[in-house]
Amino acid sequence: MKILKYIILLLTVVCLLPAQADEITKMGTTAAQFLKIGVGARAAGMGESFVAVASDGSAIFWNPAGLASLKKNELLLEHNNWIADISFDFGAIAIPTTSSGTFALFVSALTMGEMERRTEYEPQGTGEMFDAFDLALGVSYAMYFTQNFAFGLNVKFVQQKIWQETANGFAVDLGIIYHTQLEGLSLGMALSNFGSKMQMDGTDLKRFIDIDPNIDGNNTQIIAKLNTEEYDMPLIFRIGLAYDVVKTDFQRITVAFDAVSPNDYKEYVNGGLEYSYSDYFFLRGGYKGIGLSDSEVGFSLGGGVNIPFDESFQMKVDYAYTDFGRLDNVQRISLSAFF
Repeated sequence: MKILKYIILLLTVVCLLPAQADEITKMGTTAAQFLKIGVGARAAGMGESFVAVASDGSAIFWNPAGLASLKKNELLLEHNNWIADISFDFGAIAIPTTSSGTFALFVSALTMGEMERRTEYEPQGTGEMFDAFDLALGVSYAMYFTQNFAFGLNVKFVQQKIWQETANGFAVDLGIIYHTQLEGLSLGMALSNFGSKMQMDGTDLKRFIDIDPNIDGNNTQIIAKLNTEEYDMPLIFRIGLAYDVVKTDFQRITVAFDAVSPNDYKEYVNGGLEYSYSDYFFLRGGYKGIGLSDSEVGFSLGGGVNIPFDESFQMKVDYAYTDFGRLDNVQRISLSAFF
């Protein structure tokens, strides 16, 4: 069977990934870690096995080629309370056209409340307040080259800021989806965050120094600047498949698997499934990080409801719960409006 050939091909790719029992994982060697936070409660509920499933506004994150499947305009909004009292928000609007593909605009932000500045000489606080945030702004485009083959890309501006220091960069995401001749089987591949290096810069780095304190009368206030390192963005390569193991007029069960290879961590596999009843009610489950022995992220559960108001307008609400082990859990809600 052709389905067996595709599954064997994917498993072969996973098996050829480098052995990682004792290798250095390169954790903490990339900037803009917020770019790794998944978008959309639907994908989160499926254990982030979504590169071949992506077909709504959240495809911007997982595989921009999925935007080509949109039939209506979509406004997607998401908010979740991330770990350590940090908030993550995402918003996008996607507009499909009849002949020129799908265009989209998106923004994602990781924010926190203000904190009091402390130094080694004033550990109780200086009275000054500071905050930090991460931001990504971008545009997307996707289209079908053939009836079954779609391509998409994102171009985005990335910024990180803490107090008076900032780091800026640009990146692109590329993705493809192929709907095979076997009905219900799709293959996906995406490369995310391929871009420039990021380096912190700002007035916080300025210092006044005495070049030679052994000389009397010299200038003790020479302006100097601390040198910061450049860091790559978190490059991620995903390849996966999705298959409708059950598909009738009223019910659908989709099973999906993704193999993920990041440049700052070990390779791993995500798996999940989605049950749909008449495309109105959805139940989901999954597991992220299959093959990892030191991951805090584990199983996830979720669901959703599609609310059609009329033929031209409908809304969809999705919810996901993800277990983060010692870091407790993350609950996400995303809202989509199709018009």
